[in-house]
Amino acid sequence: MKRALRDARGFTLAELLVVVAILGFMMGALFTLQRQGQLAYLTGAARVEVQQNARYALDAMIGELRSALPQPNTTQVITLIDNNCSTGAPPASGGGTAITFTESQTSKVVSYQMSGTDLQRTYDGTTTVLIGGVQQLQIWCYDSTGALSSALASIQSIRIQIRTQTERTAQAGSAGDQHAVVEGRVRFRNI
Repeated sequence: MKRALRDARGFTLAELLVVVAILGFMMGALFTLQRQGQLAYLTGAARVEVQQNARYALDAMIGELRSALPQPNTTQVITLIDNNCSTGAPPASGGGTAITFTESQTSKVVSYQMSGTDLQRTYDGTTTVLIGGVQQLQIWCYDSTGALSSALASIQSIRIQIRTQTERTAQAGSAGDQHAVVEGRVRFRNI
């Protein structure tokens, strides 16, 4: 029995240090891979959020504007628009930030306007937040010749551009700091 104990050898300190160093490198590589995956997920999730918000708001506005009714005995669809709708060089500058019209289904007044970073929709006097995280809403108005116009009676189409960011505040340059720009053009059908 004494001989069996004497022949049993353990690991030397050098062997243990080599094993610990190899395990450390492996754990560091695994942590780096896991961190890269998490960063890719956060970037993708933030990008999807801003794109969905922007697309939802644009689709809602365009859907209602396409079926907007003209005022009685006129071809005027829009009842109120920001005077800046005929300024600037679309899509880089200018553009209005609020629009009001009459919805076709119920003949109720609908408005869209910015309030801070929220895009608000007012329907029949009730205001709700459509989306948050909006950096900019720009609306340009065009007459029948395709020229910019702020004369309500001559507006036959509009161009809308919405710039969004994540609703949660994110540090600049971080994975959560994502932005999206969507735009669409609507030609009024009911005039």
